[in-house]
Amino acid sequence: MTSPSDPISLRLIFRPVRGGALLRWEADVLGARESRMPAPIPPDDLGLILRTLDALQDPAYPTAWNAAQERSFGFSPDERARLGAAGLWAAGRVCADAPWRIGRRLHRALTADPAGSQALGTVRDHAAAIGRPLSLELCFPPAATDLAGLPWELLWDDGPTPILLGRGATAACVRRLDLAEALPPPRQATGPLRILAISPRAGIPAELRQIERAARAAAWAPLIERGQARMDELGPVTRESLANATTGAHPPDVIHYYGHGRYRDGEGALLLDDAGAAAWAPASSLAPLLAPAGMVVLHACQGAMLGSAHTLAADMRSALAPALCAAGVPVVLGMQFTVRAAAANRMAAVIYQALAEGRSVEEAVAFARRALYVEEPDRVSWYVPALYLRARGGGPTYLRPPVTRPVVAPDRADGARQSVVARDGGAISDLRMRGGAGSHQAVIAQGGSISGVDLSDRTD
Repeated sequence: MTSPSDPISLRLIFRPVRGGALLRWEADVLGARESRMPAPIPPDDLGLILRTLDALQDPAYPTAWNAAQERSFGFSPDERARLGAAGLWAAGRVCADAPWRIGRRLHRALTADPAGSQALGTVRDHAAAIGRPLSLELCFPPAATDLAGLPWELLWDDGPTPILLGRGATAACVRRLDLAEALPPPRQATGPLRILAISPRAGIPAELRQIERAARAAAWAPLIERGQARMDELGPVTRESLANATTGAHPPDVIHYYGHGRYRDGEGALLLDDAGAAAWAPASSLAPLLAPAGMVVLHACQGAMLGSAHTLAADMRSALAPALCAAGVPVVLGMQFTVRAAAANRMAAVIYQALAEGRSVEEAVAFARRALYVEEPDRVSWYVPALYLRARGGGPTYLRPPVTRPVVAPDRADGARQSVVARDGGAISDLRMRGGAGSHQAVIAQGGSISGVDLSDRTD
């Protein structure tokens, strides 16, 4: 059943063709429309463009303090010339407003066909007119790596803010992998949100690992104290220990990975512990281990990246986030670029708070984007998360029973307004709300109940 607060869904189905893509736009207010989109960025330049956004994630850019930064920040004369021609290089560095410039290019390509421009504008206007958020669902076939590798979360029209944060409402953006396979049934879970935190020792200095653990504990403490979440931590993190932790009748609702990730030679991988040494685990071996979880959050660099400077995979399932979705994980949140530790911790705090309260996954991630956009001075982390969903059906995705917002009755002719809402299984009994010019509201939450209440302004 659709709720008045549910988002307005706009589904975009991409089909690659030479020089761009064919798009199918689907929404209740539209029906189905079709348009053609030119390639926003030539495939040969995709890896280079992604590197520019990745470089901006380091607060030190453009000043390199170590060898790793020198490799990350370095662009050859040919690359600088190509970036200059694309309007992304000036004064000896990647332009600070490169995210805006790339977002504008994506929007211009998406709306170059008048049919596409009209479809997007109609749905956005409809959502704004009825006061509901927008949800963009981007559907890609496995071979569409040059399209799915683009940072669509950056879509930016001629307004002062990106589309996901414009018009006074926080919109959602989700990605779906179109596979000709049956889907597993949705998980049914109740009780506290079960979170399994895995933070390998390999590659993470002890001091940094302790800082992350302390920040995570502080962010999750209110949820744990209220009984809304339960957190277990795994360490060291080997393939064997991970298999043991995810096997059983009650797998984790959320697997939270904090560590190193990479996308190299056409495949994503995470760094795990292996007999005290570092071991890169590729997406193909990780997928069966993490599949039992309800949601996997990869706070690792490039966990959702599909392209690099030298290679572009032939199949989306080579990258971690879509590979886990293809293996059966209902929800995967990965990072398209390098992610800052402070941004990762802030993102996690906002997302888990919203999920534990019964917000949808889409809404929780949208809240985190808004927080990062507002709080970061350089605003380069908000578009890094990429949300992949396994289900093909429309509607929000929940890990816990959805929150029920108060429903206010329409104004009566005598000026009275009366409302009542029951939440989280509460019961209402013998409640009477009567007449008068007053405004009545009775609300229960977190399992409470209402019984024998009489709200009135006068006696009948």
